Amino acid sequence: MRKLWTPLLCVLACGGEEPAASDGTTTGSTAAATTSGTDVTTTEGATTTVSTTTTGTTADPATTTSTTSTSDDSSTGATTSATTGVQECAGELPAHWIDGTDCGSEPQVQVHQYSSDTWILRQSLCTSFEGPFMMLLFGSERALLLDTGDGDIPIDDIVHGLVDDWSQAHGGAPIELVVGNTHAHGDHVAGNDLFVGDADTSIVGIGEAAVRQFFGIDGWPEQIVQYDLGGRVLDIVPLPGHEKAHIAVYDPATGVVFTGDTLYPGRLYIADFPAYVASIGRLVDHLADKEVCRVLGAHIEMTNTPGEDFEFMQPSHPDEHPLELDLAHLLELRDAVEAMQEPVIEVHDDFIVYPL
Repeated sequence: MRKLWTPLLCVLACGGEEPAASDGTTTGSTAAATTSGTDVTTTEGATTTVSTTTTGTTADPATTTSTTSTSDDSSTGATTSATTGVQECAGELPAHWIDGTDCGSEPQVQVHQYSSDTWILRQSLCTSFEGPFMMLLFGSERALLLDTGDGDIPIDDIVHGLVDDWSQAHGGAPIELVVGNTHAHGDHVAGNDLFVGDADTSIVGIGEAAVRQFFGIDGWPEQIVQYDLGGRVLDIVPLPGHEKAHIAVYDPATGVVFTGDTLYPGRLYIADFPAYVASIGRLVDHLADKEVCRVLGAHIEMTNTPGEDFEFMQPSHPDEHPLELDLAHLLELRDAVEAMQEPVIEVHDDFIVYPL
């Protein structure tokens, strides 16, 4: 069995960079070894235990616009609101995400229109083994971009093109683009600087201080605030644990919870376990009286085989798990981490709890 060392794991969880400092800056990069996401972690005599549970629910060369699936659960392995009975999903997901299996023809970014005012973008695994997802949400006055990818893609041109197209389709008046991030790790903020100085563009900034100031969060992390895009009000939920400045965004218009790296079908790296447990509980409590359709994270690292993840840094993801999870998965995650006497790696069907 291969071994992972805790400091290296922390580097890997930060998107190939060292953990972000409290102001959101990074301190350099470290080479990463190829490892499996479910092995025992051993460092200086300390062992991280691995356990398994089966309680889970079973044109432009840079871009492509994906087709949608014929129904909300047509993707293999997809879970929808039908399993939770919470809210029927109005948005549509594509039948297939680019997955690094055909780099000769695969675009750098897949652009998918989820609903009339929501786009989901995925960076190709051919350009980054992280294959991160980015979200673009429109209101009548501004659009919010969540994350900018892992670099080496023209994310600014792609997003500005979408904003211009949306503006033209809605009367032609320019709207503000707000560039934000779910958290400060490198594979989510690498494209931020491409937007600096652009017209009608604001950048939230990375790190807890910047996020608190921009969204007006005085009582971090307990205070949940609203952010109005113009007729579309989002809930901004502080979610430290994976990273200190992490947030989730709940969108009542679509019923989608955007969870970044806190919950997605993959290895849920946890840097601060007590903060993570509190954050998951806070998010669940906040959603108790809300209508939830889907939970969308920022990566896919699981295969379609329950409990099986791809190798770390694997450059292609054949037969990968669907992006979407649902409220039942969030409840499953809360119950799992709250039940832990000590932080342990725990394999579920659709995600892996992975304390560092």
